[in-house]
Amino acid sequence: MASVSEVKEAEREGVVLTTDEIVEETALDYSQYFITDSTKDIRSESSISLNHCLPEITTKMNQIKEVFQQIDQLEAFVSMVKDNVCTMEEQVIQAEKDLGGMKSLKGFFNSIPLFAQKSSVPKTTVVKKYCQPEIFETKDYFPDS
Repeated sequence: MASVSEVKEAEREGVVLTTDEIVEETALDYSQYFITDSTKDIRSESSISLNHCLPEITTKMNQIKEVFQQIDQLEAFVSMVKDNVCTMEEQVIQAEKDLGGMKSLKGFFNSIPLFAQKSSVPKTTVVKKYCQPEIFETKDYFPDS
């Protein structure tokens, strides 16, 4: 607010000051006490942030890159295992078709020579040679296991 002497002087002269004018004059009087260089403060805070936070961010970024590489390797490994399992599953299905799966109890007992029914016409079956597919070995990927 305006000083008491200013208000009294204004009253003597017959000038009536409004509240806004008084507040404005008071603000101007006090503003000289609050003059600061805000750019200086911003620069010091920026340098503190850069000097302190930037190395931490760089370290964390490098750690995250390593984790991403491990995730990529794990995804490739899971894909390879999935392919091997699919290959083995296809071979099992084919073997069941070729050898005739035991679909019933009768088929189970017929597969045992003691209970097998002897037919007068011998059946000729072609036995295909089994070729094992190339599959991974766990010790190649997990040497400590």
